[in-house]
Formats: sequence, C-alpha cells, structure tokens
Amino acid sequence: MWEDTQKRRKILNVFLVILILIVVAGIAYFGLQLHEQTAAHDKELSEVYVQQQQQQAEARQESLTVVDGEYEKDLKTVAEYLPGIVCWGDNTTAAVSGLLNFPYVLQTYINTYLCDIYDLSSSIENATDYSRLDWKKYKINIPVVNMAAGKESTYTVMGRAGVDPYIVSKEFTIPAEAEPVGISFTSSEGMVVTPLTGGDAGVNNVFIAGIEGKLSLNQESYNNYGTLSYSFTRLTPGSEVVVPPGTVIKTASEDLYHNYIHVIFVGMYGDYTNADDLVRQVKILLERQTQNSDRYIVLGPYTHNIYTTSSSATEAVDNAMLAAFGSRYISIRKYLIGDGYIDAGKTPTNDDKFYIAQEIVPPTFKVSSNSEELNSLAHRLIGKLIYTRMDNLGYFDEIKEELYLTETTKQILKEDPQYFESIINNILK
Repeated sequence: MWEDTQKRRKILNVFLVILILIVVAGIAYFGLQLHEQTAAHDKELSEVYVQQQQQQAEARQESLTVVDGEYEKDLKTVAEYLPGIVCWGDNTTAAVSGLLNFPYVLQTYINTYLCDIYDLSSSIENATDYSRLDWKKYKINIPVVNMAAGKESTYTVMGRAGVDPYIVSKEFTIPAEAEPVGISFTSSEGMVVTPLTGGDAGVNNVFIAGIEGKLSLNQESYNNYGTLSYSFTRLTPGSEVVVPPGTVIKTASEDLYHNYIHVIFVGMYGDYTNADDLVRQVKILLERQTQNSDRYIVLGPYTHNIYTTSSSATEAVDNAMLAAFGSRYISIRKYLIGDGYIDAGKTPTNDDKFYIAQEIVPPTFKVSSNSEELNSLAHRLIGKLIYTRMDNLGYFDEIKEELYLTETTKQILKEDPQYFESIINNILK
C-alpha cells in the first residue's frame, strides 16, 4: 500500500513538472509571439512616423518653394522698376549740417508707404497654411542715395557722376611710393571744378592712369579761400608713372546707380550761360540713367541772387526746364512762394510777402532771412512733394500691384486713417 502511494506521488510530481514545463513553454511562446508582434508594430509605427516626417518635410519644402518663388517675383519687380533713387546735387540737396535734407525725407516716405508695409503673406493664397514660416524675413529695400555735397557747380557735380569727367590739366608724376602729389584738373570742357568742398559724395576712390588712389583737397587752400589745390595719393606702392594732360580721372560713383531713378537738383552755384545751357547739362546727367529712362525728377534753382541776375532770368530757367521735362520738372521757387504755404499750414508773414512780391523764396523756408539755404521745413515739404509727384506719375504702380501694397494700404487706413502720417511725423519731428 505504502509503495503504491509513493509511486503515485512520483507519477503526480512528474506530471506536475511536465505540466509546469508545458505552461512555462506556452507562456514563453506566447510572450515571444507578443514581443514579435510588438516589435513588428513598433517597426510599422516607426516607418509611418518616418514617412510622416518625410511628407511634412516635403510639404514644408513645397511651401518654402511657393513662398520663395513669390518673394523672388516681388524682388524682381522691385529691381526692374524701383531698385533705388539717387539724388544728384549740391548744397541745396545736402542741406545745412544738422538739418533735414529732402533725400532723407523722401527715404522716409518710401520706407513708410512702400517698404515697411510689405507683407508677402497678404498676396499668397492660403497663407495660413504656411504659418510656421518666418514672414518677417521677407523684406524689401528701396534705398534713396544722397549724392550731393558743397556749393558745387554743375560741372563739379557732373564730374562726380562721371558724365563729364574730371581731366588732368597739367602733367604730373605719380611717385612709386604711396605719398601725396599735387594735381591740377578741370572738367572735360575746361571748366573750373571744385569737388570735396562739402564732402566726398562719390569722388573716392579714383583711378588715374589705371592707378587707384584718393583725391584730397589741400586744407590750406580751402581755408584761405583762394584757388583750391588738390593732391593724389596712390593706395599701394608701384612704379612711377608720368600722367599727361587730358588723362581722365575716374571717380568711384562713375559706375554706380545707373539703374536708379535720378533726381537732379543743380544750378544754384553755376556754371551755365543761360537756361538752355542748364537744360543741356541736366540732360547729360540724366543720360547716365540706363533703366526706366523716362522716370526721373528735375528740380529747378530757387533764387536769382546768386547765378542769375534777375527774376526774369530765373523765370526763363523755369520755362526752359518745364518745356524740356514737363511734369517731371518741379519749380522749387514757385512751389515755396505758393502751394508750399498751404502744405505747411502757414500764412505768409509781412517779411515773407516782401520776398514773394519779388518772386524770391521767403524767410519762412530759409535758415535765416539773409541766407539762401533752405531750412528743415522746406526740405520736408520738398521730400514729400517729390514722393507725391513720383506717385502721381506712376513710378510706383508696378510694385504696388505686384506687392499687393494698394490693398494693404487700404486695410491699414481703414483701421487707422492717421497711421502713415503719425509714423512720418514721429520720424521727422
């Protein structure tokens, strides 16, 4: 009996062991199956994630391609129709140091009405789909370059611009070392020219006989108010070079700004023999504009106290300019003795009326009553006048259309009618 019980227990134990092994094997099997299924699922999820990431990257790249394509179109339009504006002139453009000058005012209007409100997203369909893009990086820039300095004659300005270049008038030798040497030069027509009296304004660096260097005004001659004398200093040492008379002096600005819209304001300080001669010289300056050559602005001298001897002579200049350039011509003199008061919101004083009767720009718009220099108020009015005239002539039409600026402007003014003026007033205050 006892032996049978022991035998049964052994058999039972063996059975239990086998059963446990079977269960463990089953659990292990199902665990392995579950692990394989989980691994397969994870792999599938990973592949889906990678695929989604790739699709998102492709979609984002497609979005960038669309946006960048639109941006390139906008930049192309700007480059074609309004890459920049260059103002050629003398001290009447440069203005008295510390005061506003009209190129700066014009730049303020260009920035406010054209550049700063540019919003690429407003011209793209479903722009919200591209919300992850940094729209702020899509900007435009339309520079207004002030190329004016000093009480310069028309020939001095033309020489800086490279259209009637400065010509060496006396033979001189450029030394081998980078040391200054005296130099004499005139305009190509033999007229006296006096660059650098009010700043560089695109003169340096110059090239003479293929040698690059700097032209400098000898301060002693300037301080003594005598005949001005100049020096040339090569930038790097080399061989000694003899420079004969007639050698052209190539200025730095000669190759610059040819595709910019030109604003010309010359003639306040000579040299021209009559109104037709001034028109001829202005046309020479305008010939350097190689792009949109029918888009420019010409301003006329505003006084007969310097290089015209009477109001009739100044009137002759206005008439000749108007006949030559039409609506692209602005008579600063007539504006400042007429509509300038309305635009400034001012009434002529008794002193003003005395000057207006003589058709001379009155003290309200000058630095002082005995000065011919225009003050900040006058320059502010002129800058706005030039912008308005350009706008009326359609100089901005293409970029307004392509860049969606008209619609943006309407929306801004609808929300805040004083938006633009408040910005400009804050900048020019």
